Amino acid sequence: KSFEVVAGESDLWISVPEKLFKPELPSILLDCLISLRTQILEFGKEYPEFLTSLVPLKVPVFVPAIVKKMAEASELVGVGPMAGVAGAINYFLGKKLKELGITEFMIENGGDVYVSSARSVTLAVITGKPEIDGKLGISILPGEWGVCSSSSKIGHSLSFGNTTIATVICKDPVVSDCVATYLGNSKTEREFISKARKLKEIEGVLGLLNGRFVIQGNVELVRLARRTP
Repeated sequence: KSFEVVAGESDLWISVPEKLFKPELPSILLDCLISLRTQILEFGKEYPEFLTSLVPLKVPVFVPAIVKKMAEASELVGVGPMAGVAGAINYFLGKKLKELGITEFMIENGGDVYVSSARSVTLAVITGKPEIDGKLGISILPGEWGVCSSSSKIGHSLSFGNTTIATVICKDPVVSDCVATYLGNSKTEREFISKARKLKEIEGVLGLLNGRFVIQGNVELVRLARRTP
């Protein structure tokens, strides 16, 4: 069962097993989403640099869990904390689903995906190029994964690179989101690979730069079947 949850700039697509879906679930998750966004924005009022910094920041000991998670992930990768905001929202909504007894789910938030599944899942790779979109996918192993993407060509996120797409597979969706931003800032294929090799926390990465695909680590590409009308 799939549904949308929207608050502010956060527009999430969520899928859960139909047998576990209850009519009140979207409302519960919307309340959780609003709370998470409020915690980030309220913290940002007291510490404005948290919302704008392009480098990691130290935060006080007693902060909202989502703020701490974003700060830790960004420090691990070397980017600003807001680089992991979509992945962090996915992570805590996934945590809420688990509290409700739903351990299998998929959450998509602006191209950043958090999937928990007992079977393999295929995700489509969206690049903005019609010769690729709808034809290429990534097969994700059973388990919990953050599969996040960044682009200097698509979307409104700040990027200093030359990447059509940088997709990262990682156990932690917040780290995955931060790494996608980090790799998305690459200007050349060589720079992309050099950065990816230094990161031990990721399972695999897929990049499209200057018209060429770059792959590092464990990435299983699949051809997507054509859908019949």
